[in-house]
Amino acid sequence: MFVTSLVAMTEASLLGFEASRVVALRMQVFMLGGTAAWDEADLMVSEKTRAFSQAFLDLAAGSTRSAVCSDLRTIVKENYDRLSERY
Repeated sequence: MFVTSLVAMTEASLLGFEASRVVALRMQVFMLGGTAAWDEADLMVSEKTRAFSQAFLDLAAGSTRSAVCSDLRTIVKENYDRLSERY
């Protein structure tokens, strides 16, 4: 039980750290303005809606917190890679 909780806490901590890097990159996009900022805002909202819905469904189906955080970290990494290549 302790190891399971520790893994879940580690995944959640890493998710928070990695998400903050994506937030910083998105703030750069927003500061530049223009259509790229609007496009990024639209993408951000739609991605968050999909990610929240999927996380909810996964947890309702019996997935572990660690697995859900791991899936979310994959999405965050894809966003970081996409944004860091552009900006």
